[in-house]
Amino acid sequence: MKIGIVQVALSHGGAEQVGVMLANGLYQHGHNTFILTDLNEPMVYRVNDNIHIYDFVGKKTNTLLKWLKAIKNIRHTIKEEKPDVMIGIMGLCTLVTYIACIGQNVPIVMTEHNSFERPDSAPLPLSLKIFKFWINKLYKNITVLTEADKKVIGNRLRNITVMPNPLLLAPVETIPQKENIVLAAGRIDAWHVKGFDVLIKSWKKIQDLNDNVNDDDNLRDWWLKIAGAGKQESFEFLMNLLPDGGWVFNDNDKHSITKNTEEKGIDTDKLNSQKSGVWRSEKYHIEFLGFQKDIKKLYQEASIFVLSSRYEGFGLVLIEAMSQGCACVACDNKGRQREIIQDDSQGLCCTPNHVEELEDGILKMMIDKDYRKTVQQNAVERSLFYELNHIISMWEDLLKEIRLSHR
Repeated sequence: MKIGIVQVALSHGGAEQVGVMLANGLYQHGHNTFILTDLNEPMVYRVNDNIHIYDFVGKKTNTLLKWLKAIKNIRHTIKEEKPDVMIGIMGLCTLVTYIACIGQNVPIVMTEHNSFERPDSAPLPLSLKIFKFWINKLYKNITVLTEADKKVIGNRLRNITVMPNPLLLAPVETIPQKENIVLAAGRIDAWHVKGFDVLIKSWKKIQDLNDNVNDDDNLRDWWLKIAGAGKQESFEFLMNLLPDGGWVFNDNDKHSITKNTEEKGIDTDKLNSQKSGVWRSEKYHIEFLGFQKDIKKLYQEASIFVLSSRYEGFGLVLIEAMSQGCACVACDNKGRQREIIQDDSQGLCCTPNHVEELEDGILKMMIDKDYRKTVQQNAVERSLFYELNHIISMWEDLLKEIRLSHR
């Protein structure tokens, strides 16, 4: 088949990375794929050299003109390429593709990459509700990430297909040598969504147990490491949850700068340097690692991975961590993470925004070494379901069905 994929950029977020993986995977399976995107943005994700990339913007301009030009350029490309199907990554790109395809007799697949419901503490904004439950009525085929979302949608939309995100990392064949590290990862600016405040509060309770546990439990040997870049105020907020932490900044040259924490909490003079160094609390055994280019190495070093999110559409970092042999503890957003961690032999699920439950889950993984090893092995096995080849095969089944029904 000839398949076009429209996405806002070849960088930025997880949805854009999934779009590139989809293009590469479909090409590797013998399909003629091409991408339409905004090449004014930096190209971060690697696209196969044989996949043609069309710029749907050209010279950089304001937002309104950008999308009007995009409609014109996408329509022109569709007339030239004559694709069997077009795939839109997220709402806006799919909408402009739909407009560009009017009268062209080309079916469109809308791909959703976040959940259709959120907790009361962070409700869906009106703009997303309009896109998800009204504009999506335009499309004959929509993919969602989980069965939970399909259930929420009910009969409000037609032709819903559950299509999980593919796994970027190759699952390990043997469990790597692990360290006493509990790892979490995500954008620090999204700390409320990612539940990093809940995680830190849970970790403090674990550290407070140090004086009351047996030496055999070795809780003193464990470190919590949080990977992710963010703004000064985000790091400041999270570190001030432990204002007596004695925070120390270590830059890339291994020089240490001790911060004054006596009265008003963290001195933030150097927080903007977080991208090039690590904030560390010896008292609470926590490190903020900043942006990490080699997240795979961190997964392989960590014994435990924690997804502490208040809500999460899918949890791509969860399957990545599982593929590298991490025993995972995940806050389950209305069954979405339980679709990945099917039972306790593959990991632990707990209630979002619940400090004590998260504490109990992490503690169990830390203390019960035999259970942890079993979970690590089963996690790798479970991650095989999300390998790119398997997800691409699921996409091929869907696209064949669309082509047959469109004739």
